[in-house]
Amino acid sequence: MGSLLGHIVPGTFFALFALWWGFSIAIKYYYLHQRKTNWKKSKIYYSKTTFPCLCFYSSEKIPLESYVKVACATIGMLGELITGFTHLYDEKLKRKVWGFGENNTQHITMFLGFALASVFEIFAHCKYSMPNGIEFLANILAFGIEAFLFHFHLHGRNEVDVHVHVLLLYAIIFCLIAAIWEYNRPNQILATYARIIGTLLQGFWFYAVGFILYFPSSDPYWIWSPSHGNILLLTVIHGNILLLTVMFVCAAIIACFVIFLESTIVWYILQRRYSYHTVEVYDGHFIPNSMIPSSDNKDNDDDDDERRFEFEQQKKQFYNETCA
Repeated sequence: MGSLLGHIVPGTFFALFALWWGFSIAIKYYYLHQRKTNWKKSKIYYSKTTFPCLCFYSSEKIPLESYVKVACATIGMLGELITGFTHLYDEKLKRKVWGFGENNTQHITMFLGFALASVFEIFAHCKYSMPNGIEFLANILAFGIEAFLFHFHLHGRNEVDVHVHVLLLYAIIFCLIAAIWEYNRPNQILATYARIIGTLLQGFWFYAVGFILYFPSSDPYWIWSPSHGNILLLTVIHGNILLLTVMFVCAAIIACFVIFLESTIVWYILQRRYSYHTVEVYDGHFIPNSMIPSSDNKDNDDDDDERRFEFEQQKKQFYNETCA
């Protein structure tokens, strides 16, 4: 991650997955709220670490999000592996030697933690014989590994470099606490939203750290250096730290606002689009109840097969219209 691109890549991953979770949980909670307002049998919210892709009508059969997370983590590990090798001249040996960056090793370990958490999500989806909630514990472990690595990622750096990474560590710890809260209170939607906001804050701050430390310009005005000058050096340092802290707080506020705005837009669209009928979840899908097959004549297998075939055709048409 010792470059602008090295911070943009993980920042993009964190931000996109947080936005996806916010979108999915807004739809899920809309369904639960509509059941309540339509005097249906209430259904308790239960948090999940992964969500099906609504644009694929058979997405409940494949944990697509978990596979994408494994792929993203693998891309991150390969990037750190490729850029981690060095071939530098050794003064003692009087020749060039191959080496591998310590920071790259830390970053690979971080990506590996999230990859393993996604693998456990796949195992849980496939109903392997494992303890309940193992996917939550795996994600807690992934955030814990990330926090532990970034805590020891600060040694031997200048003041601003240390401070931006300390602020990033705060965002990671917030995600860790939210994940533990979500595991202990799986019916509390605020715990899930806390994890989503913390993850989005991580994504925003990865971008900020990249542009602060590796701004794509040769203009010295935009590049912070510990040798800015001997005049009022302490004032410059403390001024930078104060500004960075304000930036971090603003990033946290923006993350909260983005998730709130996303949920509001999703609810508004769903309310306008499906206000003329009740929306239910059938076979893991978010669909109008008018499309759900009748439960009459359950003993007649031929009628059941015909109704299910008709339902599958209607479901495909519904998803094509929804995702258009």
